Amino acid sequence: MKQLLVLAAAALLATGCALSPQQIEVAPKPEVEAANLGHNRSVEVIAVDSRGQKAFGSRGGVYKDTALVQPSNDVRAALADSVRKGLQNLGFNAFNPGQDATTLEVRLEKLDYIPEEGSVVNRVNLDLTLLAEARRGDTTHTGTYNSSVEHKLPFTPSAARNQEMVNQILSRSIERLLNDREMIRFLAGDDTP
Repeated sequence: MKQLLVLAAAALLATGCALSPQQIEVAPKPEVEAANLGHNRSVEVIAVDSRGQKAFGSRGGVYKDTALVQPSNDVRAALADSVRKGLQNLGFNAFNPGQDATTLEVRLEKLDYIPEEGSVVNRVNLDLTLLAEARRGDTTHTGTYNSSVEHKLPFTPSAARNQEMVNQILSRSIERLLNDREMIRFLAGDDTP
């Protein structure tokens, strides 16, 4: 009987350290102060998810190979929509661009979710690289926006908390793009910002 209780306790501890996969909605909401910097110039936004895998990373724990944090929606569409809304707020025409539109390609190169080692996860690092390439005729302007943040948590994060953390770092990087004065000047028509 005593051995059975010990085995049951060990089984509970083992399953307590196993983390299940999570699906999170990618919906960045960058905060951009309204301004008429674009003077209604057309910008065609193209979003690309250049990451090598669908998952952002593993939640860690005993079965870290299957305890993945993955998007539940189309990352490209969410990224494009977020950038378009930000540009619209800055006075650009990003939802109905004309034939003469400047093209803005925004590429999510990296968004890594890295938990601390061990079966209990109380710290998570997020690393992100966002590349932007604006093209008008033969002229190109590029920008790279890197973000890294460490979250110390009292408990292993829930899906809601992971969703919040991923959207925060994405929003912050998009804000940096939309606050890049040289990029905005190029999109507004200045070939030598």
